[in-house]
Amino acid sequence: MKFSYLEDAHEQWSDVLAIGRTIERDGKKYHMVGMTLGESAELYIIEPYEEQENRHRRKGMRNQRRLLKENEGHEECYLHCSEFCFGTQWLHVQSASAGPLEHSVQNYRTIQLFLAMMSAGWVVPEWLKEEEWENLQLVTLEIADLDELPKYSPEMPIIIKHRPDFKRYLLEKAVTLNVGKSRSFSFVDHRGDKVWCYINTVALMDVWKDTEEQFSNPEYIKKVSPEQLKQAKEHCYRALEQSCPKGMCYIGVEYECSKDISLQFYSKEYLKSRPEHHKGSASFLMMRLKPDKDIGIHKLP
Repeated sequence: MKFSYLEDAHEQWSDVLAIGRTIERDGKKYHMVGMTLGESAELYIIEPYEEQENRHRRKGMRNQRRLLKENEGHEECYLHCSEFCFGTQWLHVQSASAGPLEHSVQNYRTIQLFLAMMSAGWVVPEWLKEEEWENLQLVTLEIADLDELPKYSPEMPIIIKHRPDFKRYLLEKAVTLNVGKSRSFSFVDHRGDKVWCYINTVALMDVWKDTEEQFSNPEYIKKVSPEQLKQAKEHCYRALEQSCPKGMCYIGVEYECSKDISLQFYSKEYLKSRPEHHKGSASFLMMRLKPDKDIGIHKLP
C-alpha cells in the first residue's frame, strides 16, 4: 500500500444527491443510490449479479477469452437506459459502465462513494444491508449536459426509459483489419442467418490529443472551477497512462451490418492475456464514439 494509491483513489464532488429508491422487477430488487456532480454528473444503481455456475471450478488459465465466454448471456438491467425523468426534468444518459462490487472491496473510490452518499442522507435499505458484494454490481450512468443535480424528494415520481432489449452472443471469427483500408466479410448469426459486415474505416485514434483538446475547450473550462479542472486532468491522465500510454493510440472501426447488430472486435493478444488489475481510474476510463454520418456508404446504419 502506498500513499500514491490513496491520491489516485481520492474523489471529490461539488455536489452529492442521495436518492435511495428500490425498484422491484421480475422478482429481483434494484437500488438507485444517488447522483454525484464533479467533472460530470453520474447516477449510480446497484443491481443483482450472478456468476455462471462452476466458473471457478473450470481448469486452465483464466484469460480474457475465457472471461468473455463465462460472462456470455449476463445482461445488465439498467446499463442500457437512455433517459431518466425526475419530476418534470429529463436526464439524458451519455455513457455507462458496470462492474461487480466484489472487485471493489479494495477499490477505495467505490467505498468513498458509498460513504459520501451516507453523509448526504442515504440510508441502506434493510434488504441490502446483509447482501454480499459478490452478489451485486454497480452501474454508473454518466448524464449529458448537466451543470447541477436535479431537485429531488422521496415522493417525486421517477420515469426510466430503457433502450430496446438486446441479447449478447459470441462470434469467434478471425478478421484481419488494416489501418486505412476497407473490407467486408460475412458470418452466420445465432438465428442461422447470413450477415454481411462492411468495414468502411479503420483508423488510429489519438486519445491523448482528443483529451487535451477537450480540456482546452473554452466551453468546458467555463463550466468548472480551476480546482475541478486540475483534478479532472490528473484523474484522466493517470487513467490514460494505464490504459493507453502516451505515444500509443486506440483503433477505431467504423462498420455497417446488413442486420441490426453491434459488433465488438478484440485482438488475439488481448484474448490470450490474463486480466490486469488497474489502480482506480483506469477501470473507469470510457470512450464514446460516433460516426460522422448515421448512414454508411452501403445505405446501412
